[in-house]
Amino acid sequence: MSAVFTLEGTENLKRIFAEFPEEGFRKPINAAFRKAGKPVQQAMISSVPNSLAGVRKAIKIKSYRSELPLVAIGPFKKGVMYQNRRGISWNPYMLLYWFNYGTLANRLSGHQFVKARGRKTAHYKGGIKPGEFIERAINSSLSEAGKIFGEEADKEIMKFLDKNALK
Repeated sequence: MSAVFTLEGTENLKRIFAEFPEEGFRKPINAAFRKAGKPVQQAMISSVPNSLAGVRKAIKIKSYRSELPLVAIGPFKKGVMYQNRRGISWNPYMLLYWFNYGTLANRLSGHQFVKARGRKTAHYKGGIKPGEFIERAINSSLSEAGKIFGEEADKEIMKFLDKNALK
């Protein structure tokens, strides 16, 4: 349910930055990824149904430390719990997941779920209808994110080179 962006073909970047601090290429690329992820994040936030308005603040951009530069955009629960009008706290990731992919008999047929429906609920009818709002938001904003990444990557790399050129 998150948008994950990876940068492939980093061999040339690693070769160029070999003289700089180890793993130094990550900082400018991740900064460009975070800036490019803003329109995707905004599209996700604006696509959340009004009934889940309190969950919008859980949609964030996270950078990961891995072999390849990696940024994830989506609902992350750390520090945020959604409290409904009855006072029950819910994990915002689960609420968005249920409303995006549906539950019980209304599960989204195009999505590959990790677990099939259990025997106990296999005959249940109804459930939450899938909204597919996250996928629509990601698809509508990816072209803008790609354009922003191209511009920001150039700026961030040049800023990085200027900063470390004299060292």
